[in-house]
Amino acid sequence: MRRQTRRTFLTTVGAAGIAGLAGCAGGNGKEKSSTTSSTGSGNQETTSTKGSGEETTTENGTTEQPSGPQTYEGFEKLGAWSAVDGEGSLKKSTKMKYEGSQSAHVVGSKQTKDGMIHRVNFAEKPADFSNQNLSLAFKCTSHDFVKIGVQLYAPDRGHIVEMKRTLYGPKGKWVRVNLGVTSDMDPKRVDLSKVYEIRIIGRSTDPNTTKPIEFYVDDLKTVPAPEKGMVMLSFDDGLESQYTKAFKMMQKYGFSGVDAIITDAVFDDGFLTQRQMRDMVKDGWDMICHPNTQSVPMDQRPKAEQEELMKESQRWLKKYGYDGHKYMAVPKNVVGPNTFELAQKYFDLTLSFGASPNALPVIQKDTILSRMGTSDIKSVKQKIDHAARYKQLSPLLFHRIGGQDGVPEKKFENILKYIKNQNVEVVTLTDLKDKGMIV
Repeated sequence: MRRQTRRTFLTTVGAAGIAGLAGCAGGNGKEKSSTTSSTGSGNQETTSTKGSGEETTTENGTTEQPSGPQTYEGFEKLGAWSAVDGEGSLKKSTKMKYEGSQSAHVVGSKQTKDGMIHRVNFAEKPADFSNQNLSLAFKCTSHDFVKIGVQLYAPDRGHIVEMKRTLYGPKGKWVRVNLGVTSDMDPKRVDLSKVYEIRIIGRSTDPNTTKPIEFYVDDLKTVPAPEKGMVMLSFDDGLESQYTKAFKMMQKYGFSGVDAIITDAVFDDGFLTQRQMRDMVKDGWDMICHPNTQSVPMDQRPKAEQEELMKESQRWLKKYGYDGHKYMAVPKNVVGPNTFELAQKYFDLTLSFGASPNALPVIQKDTILSRMGTSDIKSVKQKIDHAARYKQLSPLLFHRIGGQDGVPEKKFENILKYIKNQNVEVVTLTDLKDKGMIV
């Protein structure tokens, strides 16, 4: 399916989702405290955004669902939150804040090294996250590599929906984590309209660490889920098999992908040629930046070198007319503080391994789009199922297709067949933007 035809198709099927996002306030996740609109009858209808993530009530008694990112919890008051027994401490921080006047500051337990806070005092009015996805600002100051988790008791400990994310940096920087579901207990009986407890957990990826984790959380937002979940087929390095095997197989299903290109390697043996790349772009693919760091990871290089590598990759793609120059996949997945700052400066969106899906729509500011491994077919199918069930984005990451060290062709075909039979759309980064899924 050619780009023009496919883009028209996506615009049509995505119209309902875009309409629901008409009130989004750009890419910074901020919204005004109140809006006033004319009803046409001479009366004014006023709605106010109170930062609760709840429906708003108009003067005539009707209710309206939030249309864009809404602040559910700004952590301006911590009275409703407490540290889980034996899992560290909680206090406010006015110095480390993402939005507003303060954030929640969590220090892990000396015994477990983990930190965990929760909110349980919902009384007779539980939190309603039905048809909503969640997004959270997170900063870790103690460890380079960490895991963050959010658990929703929907409605109790027998029906926990968990959203985990692995962050390989950046230490000491606020990161917007657009949370995607990684596991659910008794999914047929999960009720996200009745969440009686929320837990936020932070831990080091190193099980042998002797240092308790220290992190901050702020600006927990909800976003209105789209009508259908999405899957992204992403590839690293621009390898030849991604054209000769993946592209040819995906054409049969009408799927397009995202290829992170090492521009220095184009035309080298075993890598894509520009003719192949252009064939793929005509069929809806994105060619994005994947700076060539060789044996020295990006985060271990001086800031000036990192900047030049990013600009060099971007310049090459722009020179030859590839619109994917707006996006970058981080080499080797480690995002140092300088890498993160530069990525925010030069690219509209940055991708890295995070082992979890992403909330849709994606709040763009300060975020890293998480990709997931594909070595275990059972796990891959579960990630696709979660995309369908919770209306989120599951980007799958591949390298070589076929050959001795690649994903077997039969396995790749099995994944494509499974996606085709699920209630999901296959999208590229350009598709996400065109459908209003990057806000």
